[in-house]
Amino acid sequence: MTASAHTTPLRVAVLGAGYVGSAVAAEVVRRGHAAWAVRRSNVAATHDGVTWLRGSIGSQPVAGIPDALDAVILTVAPSSALDGYDATYPPAASAALALARATNAKALIYTSSTGVYGGRNGEWVDEHSPRAGAGDGNRALIAAEDVLLGADWDAVTILRVAGIYGPGRDPRGRMRNASALPQRGEYWTNLAHRDDIVGAVLHVIATPSAAKIFNVSDGAPTQAADVARWLATASGGAAEALVFGNVEQRSRNDQRVRNTALMASGWSPQYPSFREGFATGV
Repeated sequence: MTASAHTTPLRVAVLGAGYVGSAVAAEVVRRGHAAWAVRRSNVAATHDGVTWLRGSIGSQPVAGIPDALDAVILTVAPSSALDGYDATYPPAASAALALARATNAKALIYTSSTGVYGGRNGEWVDEHSPRAGAGDGNRALIAAEDVLLGADWDAVTILRVAGIYGPGRDPRGRMRNASALPQRGEYWTNLAHRDDIVGAVLHVIATPSAAKIFNVSDGAPTQAADVARWLATASGGAAEALVFGNVEQRSRNDQRVRNTALMASGWSPQYPSFREGFATGV
């Protein structure tokens, strides 16, 4: 089964189609396949060919999804106005699993987060590293992963995604503010452009693998202070003029994420570091 060259169009459901999921659905259609995208809020009329459905994942079946699918993609995120992490991630994972099984899908892909590894004082992490992420969000993400991994089903793949940026989600303003960066900017950042995440999802659909978990990151961890210095220089400023402070505040994540497993499977990022991504204007 491939997502780019297939004699019969693939049928893909995207659950929780927000920032990443909506881009996945649009790319599925752009490649000549069919996508049904589910989100809780109303969607304005679009011309991207995606079949948009309104529904709450995990509460009850969403009307309009076909009886047979090739892939189910779960890219859900919580809404603080409606519910919290525990009420979102694990129930959505259970619902995605039920849908994938009922529709005989060949792939079930869940976009989790590299935050599940927790801060590690600059250590390298890979897919075998313990999940030590603290806080309600990471605990719920881990619980959702366990729902899928506990199913003992070969169709499941978990993509642990690093810091997401891209069109409409520009981190440059925050990274330029040197004085506000935690611990003087002396912590590691890991980024993944939205388009590269979309590419990873489509790659997994196209390339079945024995691996259950992949990290999705550009593979170029960089200390926040060095990002700030690069941004200053790129805009014609002086990197040496930046003043770093905020010594007492610690970064929630201080680790270096390896993407070698996903790279070895044949995926490669279009934006292999923040430099290429930021240079496009994000």
